[in-house]
Amino acid sequence: MKRPNVILISIDTLRADHLSCYGYKRPITPNIDRLAGEGALFTNAYSTAVWTPPAHASMLTGLYPCQHGVVHQNKLRSDIPTVAEHLQRNGYHTAGFVNNSQVGNLVGLNRGHDDFYEVWQGFSKNQIFKRMANKARQFSGSSDHGASETNNLIFRWLKGGWNREKPFYLFIHYIDAHNPLKAPRPFRFKYLTKKMRSQIDMAKIQKVADNPLVCFTDGLELTETEIHALTCLYDEEINYLDYKIGELVDHLKKRNLLEDSLLILTADHGEHLGEHGMYSHVASLYEPIVHIPLILRYPAVVKPETVSHQPVQHIDIFPTILESTDLDKRNSATGTGRSLFKSLEKNAVARTLFAEWEGRIPHFVRDRLNDKNGERIEQKFTNKLWMSRTSDYKLIADSRDQFELYNTKNDPDEQMNLCEKEPTKFTKLRTALESWRDSTTREQTSESYDYSEETLKKHLKALGYL
Repeated sequence: MKRPNVILISIDTLRADHLSCYGYKRPITPNIDRLAGEGALFTNAYSTAVWTPPAHASMLTGLYPCQHGVVHQNKLRSDIPTVAEHLQRNGYHTAGFVNNSQVGNLVGLNRGHDDFYEVWQGFSKNQIFKRMANKARQFSGSSDHGASETNNLIFRWLKGGWNREKPFYLFIHYIDAHNPLKAPRPFRFKYLTKKMRSQIDMAKIQKVADNPLVCFTDGLELTETEIHALTCLYDEEINYLDYKIGELVDHLKKRNLLEDSLLILTADHGEHLGEHGMYSHVASLYEPIVHIPLILRYPAVVKPETVSHQPVQHIDIFPTILESTDLDKRNSATGTGRSLFKSLEKNAVARTLFAEWEGRIPHFVRDRLNDKNGERIEQKFTNKLWMSRTSDYKLIADSRDQFELYNTKNDPDEQMNLCEKEPTKFTKLRTALESWRDSTTREQTSESYDYSEETLKKHLKALGYL
């Protein structure tokens, strides 16, 4: 059987319950829904971490964060191979297109790509006309966070950069669902109407939309109406990004590149929109953060309109790609994940998933701590969290030996702590979590990255990291 092309699409900060194919009432993702209908949709897909570097490292290595070590400010160790390196060594032409510096060379996740485009860096100084055009788009409100340029680069690569004697691997990372929430026209204010805007403090909403961490540093509290407004801005970004994904998929179909390809669409993590008094994607393992979309399209193997309720995770992407390209038998690569194809089998064995928050203070928050609330906020962020979960039950443990147990099927908003009411289930998940923590190797990288380069600092500041 001919080895397939591989397309891995990662959408930054996309929570599963804001996709129509996951039951969201507002129809904002028709193109992603179409992909789900053409393949398999995993309803119980979960992140391994709640921010970009560790989650992506899990995707690309098949390891949990405590194993690959990409936590805090650490790069991926050189002795841990990425999926791109495996494919590159075995005859694939590999290319990456990313819109976040923390998914690229800075963290070591560019390794194994023949061609790698850090789209966030923008246009070079000698691209005068492109820079002028981009400035004009920004002024008119028609510029995005990189999705348009990403698609243009991919289209050009497919036309002239790809070595057609080889199958290709494309790693595509979009960031438009990440703050600042400011979708380009005509998507801007598609849901947050003029009437709604006249009834709220838009300056306050835009401040949170630019960087939701201000809710912690400035002690901001949002009303239900204000949270609804913020949600509208988030949905506008998703709706726009869905449009760009539709553009990408249509281009692949037009070039007859989709039917023989394995396509995986997922997200690194979700986003809090007021749940549990939380905003952004930090210091939490609640469902809005860890429940992610995961769609697998591979016509040669997967039937259309397949739905799986098996628990799956980021670490399963790595073995899925190796199996589909027949590299699982030719490589000694080991990980902790399970191929998604095995999760689609009728007799798939039930499993327990795990996730973690390493306990870090985001730079934006750390630099704004004060004596009044600094200690309280610092404790909130430095408190480490771990999750173990099955299909219906979920346990969250922290570094202060506090526990929360939820039945996410009956209590999706995670309001009723069942630790005392269901001691048997609590003990089972606690034992599984402790066993996992004891068995996984806790490695740290020998090299950390810094933010000294000016272009990098400007980029991270725009995303609210600094």
